[in-house]
Amino acid sequence: MKIIEIFDDNYSANRVYEKVRYAVRAVILDGDKVFVEYAKNKPVIMLPGGRIEAEESKEDCVIRECQEECGIVVNPIKQLFVIKEYYNDVIFHSVYMLCEAVGECQANPTQSEKDLTLKSFYQDVTILCNDLKNILDNIQDKESELYGMNYREYLAGKEVLNIVQNRK
Repeated sequence: MKIIEIFDDNYSANRVYEKVRYAVRAVILDGDKVFVEYAKNKPVIMLPGGRIEAEESKEDCVIRECQEECGIVVNPIKQLFVIKEYYNDVIFHSVYMLCEAVGECQANPTQSEKDLTLKSFYQDVTILCNDLKNILDNIQDKESELYGMNYREYLAGKEVLNIVQNRK
């Protein structure tokens, strides 16, 4: 499985990281489109997903997160790639999992997800990458969490674009 690594300016191979945060993100495809979440009140675009809870499998996490965030029921198919981000004293380890949409349910977003006012829909993967690139170009602080989140999703979008193009 492909692993993409992102390092902050303070990275050192000898550095000890205090925490590792594990997460899973869903790659739900419909032809050349991928299911995404656009925040209405902040420049954030992401694939649905989130933190793996204690004693939870990756598959259970992606199912729960898709239901909570956007009211979509998924069937996890396989792990596609991993993005590991090394920031400050934390490693963010995100698994991107191919999922099949199999139904809908009532969404139950967390308060922070409600605050973002997320809009979920299928977006052409090329447009997604362009939208994320435009966001990155307009963020002044390249060390900010906002930049990091969008950069991670930009790299994920490029991987998804490769997957979609190789299916043809």
